[in-house]
Amino acid sequence: MHRPATPEGFLLDATAPVEQRFALSAELPDTHGVFNDGPGTFHDLLFAAESLRQATQFVAHQYFRVPAERPAVFVSSGMDIQDLGPWRRTGRPAHMALDITLTPVDVVNGIPRGLDCRGAVAIDGEQCGSGTARLLFLMPGVYRAHRALGRRESLQGQVSAPFRPAVRSAVAPERVARLDPRNVLVGPPLRAIDGEFVLPVAAAPGNELFDGGSEGHIPGPVFLEASRQAATVVAAELHGFRPAHAVLTHWWASFRGFGETDLPLTCTVTSREPLRDRAGRPTVRLRITFSQGSRVLATTSATLLQDC
Repeated sequence: MHRPATPEGFLLDATAPVEQRFALSAELPDTHGVFNDGPGTFHDLLFAAESLRQATQFVAHQYFRVPAERPAVFVSSGMDIQDLGPWRRTGRPAHMALDITLTPVDVVNGIPRGLDCRGAVAIDGEQCGSGTARLLFLMPGVYRAHRALGRRESLQGQVSAPFRPAVRSAVAPERVARLDPRNVLVGPPLRAIDGEFVLPVAAAPGNELFDGGSEGHIPGPVFLEASRQAATVVAAELHGFRPAHAVLTHWWASFRGFGETDLPLTCTVTSREPLRDRAGRPTVRLRITFSQGSRVLATTSATLLQDC
């Protein structure tokens, strides 16, 4: 599958349920309300992740014949920047290419119940990043049952004070390397004890990029961008990182259940002591756990690099 300047494509043919490779070509945006909202120093890793997500889901339903009524559920997902140079914005148009390898998992009657995804990212012909994901495709009844069970667990113990959407509270955009307040997903820390920070997260920010679509659960892009923003807030607070020069170079998430957009979402962040990379730049590894009530939705690891 190959179509320039867009992370979408056309169905050319169905394929046997064996490992397949695809190529995606896209122009990196320069006027997008989210991907270009910030200091303008680097191309946004979120664009590469979202391109990979959309392409994988498209291929699954259109090429591997996964029925459209089976929603894609991410079990795990990760992104890495391996060479920072090509990610630097130059003021000129830049091109991204994704080489995607998809391996069917648990094939029944020729249709996979899941896919393993590996993607290689190149910008202007230079290999500079990678992504991985494991997806499952649930039967509609199983999906609804999981959603209902998760919601009950999130609400457990809250009978006398049920969850209600919290008043929107957000940190200043510059604290998370954004300019538009509408793109800020995290609020000021609710508490910070012994280096552990708990921050509120906007489960439904309102931007279509973070919309869960017809399924209505919290989508992957929210967890990726909220991880970056929460890590940036904590790295600045604990280690003096400057948000405008902090780059997310590694992110990996394991998802344990569905998040509901109408229930409060929080993330708990812990940080290791900073180290230095081969170029002498500070880097810090953080662990971020997303929860609704007492139920853990996702655990993530992130690495920030201070590029200055």
